[in-house]
Amino acid sequence: MFGISGAGYDMSTSIFSPEGRIFAAEYAKKAVEQGATSIGILVNEGIILLAEKNIKPLQEPDSIEKLSKIDEHIGVATSGLMADARKLIQEARIKAQSYWLTYEEPIPGEVLAEHICDVKAQFTQGGGARPYGVAMIIGSIDYDDTPRLFVTDPVGTYWGYLAVVIGRGSARAGEYLESKYDLSKKQTLDQAIQLALDALRQATETDLSADNVEIAKIPVSTRKFEKLSRSETKAILNPARTKKNE
Repeated sequence: MFGISGAGYDMSTSIFSPEGRIFAAEYAKKAVEQGATSIGILVNEGIILLAEKNIKPLQEPDSIEKLSKIDEHIGVATSGLMADARKLIQEARIKAQSYWLTYEEPIPGEVLAEHICDVKAQFTQGGGARPYGVAMIIGSIDYDDTPRLFVTDPVGTYWGYLAVVIGRGSARAGEYLESKYDLSKKQTLDQAIQLALDALRQATETDLSADNVEIAKIPVSTRKFEKLSRSETKAILNPARTKKNE
């Protein structure tokens, strides 16, 4: 009745194949694997989020946003289908505001990760809709000044990480992070940014510039999400040239 290629079983997320697989969910993961690379790093000083942007000819770089502020203390990096990402970012912002109205305190990173996964899981448990084709790195400084880093996958699972890569460069960049990340978490935020950039260079053949890279940080000292400007990003990518111009 059905071919072994998955035809028939990949038409709905409510149908398991004889091998126990949900093909539609696996296709959503493939969408993430083909997305631009995003990186998150946790250190004692805070959180670093970095994302690669795919810029087409004549496209305005600022029209593409891969790093988004959810609340003052929390931000996300995404990889996969950007339309799906925008929908989940809106959902995350609403949840952050409702949590504040209910408990009068900022939402913890893990609570937000769990909520996003609950939303994603709804689309893997019934027919008539496809899963979200996007993964998210969620970085936060919680109310106790503890930096937290989580990743949600398309099927509604989340994990905590010290450093993580999502997107098409995850294999090579992930291996680089494994070899260079300091498990004591004593690296500074500036060192974490350089580590993330070096990992991204392992995953892409494109020259990095202020047009195709976004960088954000959430320092423990301020507990505020800060996205670096184009000039700040350019200075980090070309420190020697910036110093010469000064």
